[in-house]
Amino acid sequence: MFYPGEIIDDRYVVRDLLGSGNSGEVYAVYDEGVEQELALKIQPARVLESTRSYREWGDSLGEEVVASQCLREVTGLVRALGSGTHQGREYYVMDNVGGRDLVDFADREGAVSSDRTAAVVTQLCDIIGGLHSHGWVHRDIKLENALIDDGGRVWLIDLGSAVEGDADVDPAGTPGYIAPEIVAGDPATPRSDIFSLGCLLFRMSIMRFPYVNKTGWRPEVAPPFPDDLGRALDALNPVVREVGLRMIAWNPNDRPQSTREVADALRSVLPGPVDLPQLGRKPDPVRWYWLSTYAGEA
Repeated sequence: MFYPGEIIDDRYVVRDLLGSGNSGEVYAVYDEGVEQELALKIQPARVLESTRSYREWGDSLGEEVVASQCLREVTGLVRALGSGTHQGREYYVMDNVGGRDLVDFADREGAVSSDRTAAVVTQLCDIIGGLHSHGWVHRDIKLENALIDDGGRVWLIDLGSAVEGDADVDPAGTPGYIAPEIVAGDPATPRSDIFSLGCLLFRMSIMRFPYVNKTGWRPEVAPPFPDDLGRALDALNPVVREVGLRMIAWNPNDRPQSTREVADALRSVLPGPVDLPQLGRKPDPVRWYWLSTYAGEA
């Protein structure tokens, strides 16, 4: 772990730790080369890994940079700007958009209201749809991999599991979010991302995952919802509930065909062009949605 004031690769002055996980540590840094505040993701320090496995781990960060460069035209992805090695650890630098991840946002809200959930998911639909239109699948959509800035804009991060086309790779995903067909060994598709996004919707709005696969195998039919989960679903806006349930359909063919279909349905929950929303608790994704969509028409 690096502490404020330490310098990475003779250039990046550490400001603060933004987050950490299995794939790396992320720091707010000041780039003395271009005099700019950035974020830096670095491989965790080596512990007991073999040289080969640690090198492969570092290679995955390089793959994130490649994916970011391939998808640089997709609005809402945090851009990777460069990469390097420090003390044997691979790293890359990216834009620092500020804000917090959606785990923190959801947990502070307690249970995110239906309109705020719809505003967040609609933004993610636009970003993920951009990946899909370029032939990529993210494969790890979850609260931890999205940020919301102070203005209410949502950003998608962590392309370490993203694949282009039907790449022959190991399954990827996070328990609670991973689609059942991925657990069964099928290739990832845009509809598996839609499943994960549906799980994110429910984790935000009712503070629960609809399914939690604790066994590592996929039953042929969806497990029934517990009774208390059904009551929580009844409290949601009917449109948000219905769209969310379609997104987490056990059979991929029963899910929406695209993120655009999801976003179009959820927009009916959000304010229209003449309905300027009052500023809610910051960050306010509903107000950001309205300003980015209709401000020019007001």
